[in-house]
Amino acid sequence: MATTIIQNNPGADNLNTDSNKRFINLINNNKYIFNVSLITADGRYQELRMGAINNLVIEDNFANFYHSGYIVLNNTFDAVERVVEFEKENDCVKAQGTARTNNKVKGYLMRGDARDLLVVDIMPILDDDDDSKVIAPSNDEDANTVFRISLVFAIYNTEEILGNAPGQKFKKLYFWDIHYELLKEKDSYFTTANFIESETLSQLDDGERGILTGDAIKNFLTEFFSEEDGWEISVDEENFDKGESSIFFSSPAKFKGIDALQYLLSHHSSSNKNNFDQGFLRLDRHSSTFSFKSLADIFKTALADVSNSDTSIGSGYLETFKLGAYSESSECYNLERVDFTPAGALFLDKYGTINNFSYDPMPGEITQQNIATVAVHSYDFDCKQFQIDQERNSITSTLSVFKDNYVETFKKASKKFADVYENVFPGDYRIANKNIRNTYTIYGAEGNENLRLSQGRNKVLYNTIFMNSCINFRVPGTTLRQAGSFIGVNFDGASSTSEFNKKLLGVYLVLNVKHIFSGSEYFNELRCVKTYNYDKLLLNPESK
Repeated sequence: MATTIIQNNPGADNLNTDSNKRFINLINNNKYIFNVSLITADGRYQELRMGAINNLVIEDNFANFYHSGYIVLNNTFDAVERVVEFEKENDCVKAQGTARTNNKVKGYLMRGDARDLLVVDIMPILDDDDDSKVIAPSNDEDANTVFRISLVFAIYNTEEILGNAPGQKFKKLYFWDIHYELLKEKDSYFTTANFIESETLSQLDDGERGILTGDAIKNFLTEFFSEEDGWEISVDEENFDKGESSIFFSSPAKFKGIDALQYLLSHHSSSNKNNFDQGFLRLDRHSSTFSFKSLADIFKTALADVSNSDTSIGSGYLETFKLGAYSESSECYNLERVDFTPAGALFLDKYGTINNFSYDPMPGEITQQNIATVAVHSYDFDCKQFQIDQERNSITSTLSVFKDNYVETFKKASKKFADVYENVFPGDYRIANKNIRNTYTIYGAEGNENLRLSQGRNKVLYNTIFMNSCINFRVPGTTLRQAGSFIGVNFDGASSTSEFNKKLLGVYLVLNVKHIFSGSEYFNELRCVKTYNYDKLLLNPESK
């Protein structure tokens, strides 16, 4: 059904037709296909022109596989739902069960059952040499993957905001991806036993009915989003981490789809080559394709692996931003040109200059509790013994993996600095296990050692990313920016090699991107973290 709605929404399937020129809008002085519509599952339809949209905010959070956000519409005199039936155009509205009277389509009415759908299709016009034509690479998958925001959202809550004039009000619609909504609604009947080829399945013990955790996640997704429900998905087999630990899992009776998925995700650990790292599930915003990569593999895409001193950008590196308003001209500084970011990266002059930003270090109150040794307790029913996994879950072991997976990859990111250093400092209390946490897992049997890392060490590794020092800034928008990619932050010109610059500047992982459309203006708000410094900045590493 998702594909049906997207393809049959006016302007979505063929951007080069005259009838779809009404979806062209000038945003930040660039032409965009901006097609936003309200559609119900039974076929009621309301096209939302840009003039009726006060704000549209689409949030891409690396911690979530799905997009979410809100839209604020001018609803003076209830205009959104007062549209009468209208003539269909080019047979373009074909959602399942479309409400029609002869050749007419019924106006939009909200159902209030999370089947009020907001269909968004936004794409910059990349080549427009001829004003008489709309030229956009709608059939170029590479361009679509990079630039196109093409999503179906379920509206899960609404709010009306009253204005000052008679009849004036605004309707605020909160939405998230329809796939997430379906996971929250539909019961899960998944079991890994269905994917074991054995004629004596009933005679196998639980351990023998397990499959690799990555395969369990993949099989759950393909089974849950079945073709009969009308919301098919695809899986990127080449970018779907299998892991090395097996799990036997059957959904409890009370589990919804999201409960089963979160359980499987929380028990995944990657392969030995990735230090049994955690994985992150992502849903492509154009193709509805799921990928699942270890964080170590994601970090490897930041910079290209080259043998010389000139580091090239990697496949996951988007662009470099420059701090245009932060120039230094004091005689107290020895100013020089220092490239803290890789050479040859994309820099968008109008869109990549940061005039102001906030930079926040790790919050000490939280990190002291959440970046520490985690003792994982379990019980081995075969050996009839309790056990505690602590050595591999210690803060020392955890930060060693942190350095290998998330720091070492940035060596030679700068031509001037040959080495990089981790920016997480454990302190004496945590090293001496005077500050630890305890947790419990049911997977105590022999052979589940790596799976148990997901309940201890990997949760701490998660915190070293999401609680790390972060930079937040707002810049003119472009649709190429996505969470899970990498950016660089550098000075625009000469600067000092101060210790703060070694801490602030460099390559960041993008954790959160907001696409904010307000009238004809478009902004991005980014939240990014940097996992390394260009020097050993702690004066006394052994300090408490």
